[in-house]
Amino acid sequence: MSDLEWAEREKRLTRIRRLSAFMKWTVTVILACMVLFGGLVLVEIIMPFDLLISPEETIDVADIERPIDEIPHIQRIGVAVLFCIALSLLALSIWNIRQVFKRFQMMEFFSPKTLANVISIGVWLIVFAAFDLISDPIGSVIVTYDLPPGERSVEVTLDGAEIFCFIFGALMLLFGWILREAALIADENRQFV
Repeated sequence: MSDLEWAEREKRLTRIRRLSAFMKWTVTVILACMVLFGGLVLVEIIMPFDLLISPEETIDVADIERPIDEIPHIQRIGVAVLFCIALSLLALSIWNIRQVFKRFQMMEFFSPKTLANVISIGVWLIVFAAFDLISDPIGSVIVTYDLPPGERSVEVTLDGAEIFCFIFGALMLLFGWILREAALIADENRQFV
């Protein structure tokens, strides 16, 4: 490898390290804000004290919208549990994205940990999308449970976010599997030579 090729390679690797470090910290800040804000929303749903949500504000679950102060406390706890599960699944996916950037910053492109994190991104996104799909009917039952018969409802929705998470999750899962195979082939070639 000539000095010019070596210098070009070092520039590319430096660019990868810098962007990976920037994205690692950006994703970390986003994750921290998401968890902090999500925690505040959880507290506000369970025990409204007018910090973020006033009692007149509405809770939207599927296509059902109800003022928060009209929903009995036990039902608000049920909505909070659904929100907490969804937030946790999304946070796990984002945490694995952060880990991938961290590994790229350390130049661990094909390490088993990097590949496991890429696969985990896909798995958690697919699980999040599946939970989001089933949480709408469950949430609509919870939100309308105290209403008289005839006003209760079960809503099933499918929106772009769920479709995107399914497709992007499947892509990341497939990408992780392909990278794992590429790493195995590269390792076999090194052993052969």
